[in-house]
Amino acid sequence: FWQYGEWVDVVIDDYLPTRFGKLMFIHSKDEDEYWTALIEKAYAKLHGSYEALKGGTTCEALVDFTGGCTEMYQLKERDVPRNLFQILQKAYERCSLKGCSMEPDPNVLEARTDVGLVRGHAYSITKVLNVQIQTPQASGKIPMMRIHGSAEWQFIPDEEKDNIGVDFGQDGEFWMTYKDFMKYFDQLEICNLTPDSLENLDDFSDRPSGK
Repeated sequence: FWQYGEWVDVVIDDYLPTRFGKLMFIHSKDEDEYWTALIEKAYAKLHGSYEALKGGTTCEALVDFTGGCTEMYQLKERDVPRNLFQILQKAYERCSLKGCSMEPDPNVLEARTDVGLVRGHAYSITKVLNVQIQTPQASGKIPMMRIHGSAEWQFIPDEEKDNIGVDFGQDGEFWMTYKDFMKYFDQLEICNLTPDSLENLDDFSDRPSGK
């Protein structure tokens, strides 16, 4: 893990916390797959306990795992860049890691919005044409905006769906318009993995040039 400017090795055994024969924390749909739980155990050891992993930001975790450079945008603030969608597209082209979230409801744990999104959960942005989002907490409850239920898709040819990577079988993944993305989400976090993400910054500036 990347800590304070250097890589740190964490050594663990393969004993994992369980309850009634089930993993207590991160687990895969495949019961014979344990790598995510082992990584979580190493990360918990790095920070002192599983309890210490509660809270924090997506940016903090992405830096710890990759050593990348992060940027965060508060989507409800007035100073959001006017070219934010262009920034998202460029981040996607560079294979930067991207996440988004909504502020949690202080009175309701894992409160759901009217379209089925969960407050306080971290969502991964997996593609930027419109904004394609996947939640690791996928369940039987499907957001209303999800790809399966959107009438607009019937007007798009199957060939075009194949070209943009539409897959009706990917559980937990859905598409939404940029307008809806800005409406529902509060934070956008980007972790850039390559030095070229720091080049040509003028291309993304929406400030007046002064001329």
